[in-house]
Amino acid sequence: MRGNKGVLHNLSILTAGQIASQLLNVWALIYLTHYLGAHWFGVVQIGVTFMAYALITAEWGMFSLGIREVSRLDKPTSILSYVRTHMGIMALQAIIVFSAGLVLLPHLPFYREDPWVFLLYLMAVLPQVFMLFWVAVGLERMAWVSLTRTALSLLYALLVLLLLSPLEKITGLVGHRLVPVLYLTAVLGSNLCIGIPLARWFGRVLVPALPSVAEVRRRGHETLPMGANIIVQRVLLNIDLLLLGILSTPSVVGGYAAAMRIIFLLMVVVEVLWNALLPRFSRLSKTDPEEFNRAFNMYLGFVLAGLLPVAVGGYLVGPDLMTELYKGQFPDSGGVFQVLAISYTMLAIGTFFGNTLVSEDNQRKYFPPLLISAVAAVIGNILLIPKLGGLGASLGMAGSHFILFATLFFLLRKRFSRQLAWVTMGLMPALLVMSLVVIALNSWLVYFRIIAAGAAYLLVASWPLLRFRKSV
Repeated sequence: MRGNKGVLHNLSILTAGQIASQLLNVWALIYLTHYLGAHWFGVVQIGVTFMAYALITAEWGMFSLGIREVSRLDKPTSILSYVRTHMGIMALQAIIVFSAGLVLLPHLPFYREDPWVFLLYLMAVLPQVFMLFWVAVGLERMAWVSLTRTALSLLYALLVLLLLSPLEKITGLVGHRLVPVLYLTAVLGSNLCIGIPLARWFGRVLVPALPSVAEVRRRGHETLPMGANIIVQRVLLNIDLLLLGILSTPSVVGGYAAAMRIIFLLMVVVEVLWNALLPRFSRLSKTDPEEFNRAFNMYLGFVLAGLLPVAVGGYLVGPDLMTELYKGQFPDSGGVFQVLAISYTMLAIGTFFGNTLVSEDNQRKYFPPLLISAVAAVIGNILLIPKLGGLGASLGMAGSHFILFATLFFLLRKRFSRQLAWVTMGLMPALLVMSLVVIALNSWLVYFRIIAAGAAYLLVASWPLLRFRKSV
């Protein structure tokens, strides 16, 4: 009944679909920058950011709790009852957030750019109730998870690339209003992709049902720190875009988002990884603490091997990459990308640390570092954006991401093994070789430089990684 494949198998399934969908999404992102122009692309990005805060407020840790608790249930009837009542709670939360959003939006300065953009994005909280990928994660049905997550990204990208221009001509609606409509359409399509196989697995269509008041209170008590962690973490992800929308102009937001959305793929990678790891880590934390710690060090070693070259390489090729992608449309995006390549690497590692605490029910330890870092992000952006614009926003985020990384590193310092320290040191020569290749091939097209440098890194890094895999 429940999926029983290994973590690496699950991760490979999730990764395969995400690679294809995210590459297509980059294409759609670049298309939108040219189609909408800097101003309206910036307005849409502010809308996406506002939607993200609405979605996580309406969800408030329910996905993480659902994954953890479904992974510990065995009887299909018990799982069905749990899922339906979970959906019921989420439906109540979605209605509350939607109503609050209708009241809040008119008071925000960017709302006047085009109210319909923000109202349409706010509507996304309603179909989120039926976004049931978390059930499949808890059941370890990773093919289903990959299908629904890939479907959302692919459908949205395809709709933008194929239908945005024709629909604008047919309907007479402006492009920046059609973008959120296409996103909502993609959400509904992806919900069907997961809803249909789950309905077959359970033998019935999943519809929300309200649990007892006592159960609502229990789950609310469990999700309180999770939801607080997630919404504060969202500040560390994109408060820069929201504050740029308030303190700057949409065109500045557009240029910043052009760089930020590319490097943001790092966070997608970490999310995919934890979709594969969380069910197993949750069980190991209860049944085999020693194996839990071994797995933590092993996966962290490979995470570092994947993220460190992104930070170094992103800094080295950032300006050339942004120029090539956007054909000089956003001249300031290169410096922003350089800072964010390092910044988001620190955030991705910090997120790995924090999710480890969540998997062992220690989410309350995760909150203070998140809160301190989030406050630093807000203060840093408010101080630096008026002086430096997008670059100031990236520097403000870099400072806050470093604080999160450093504090969580200190909290988890006793978990790190000697083998992890050795493999991290062993990656340094590979990073040096990669950097030398990037510099030596400076006259090459940036894409070929990236491929050549990546190949050189993998060649040199493979030996310490193989030794590390055998030693843990």
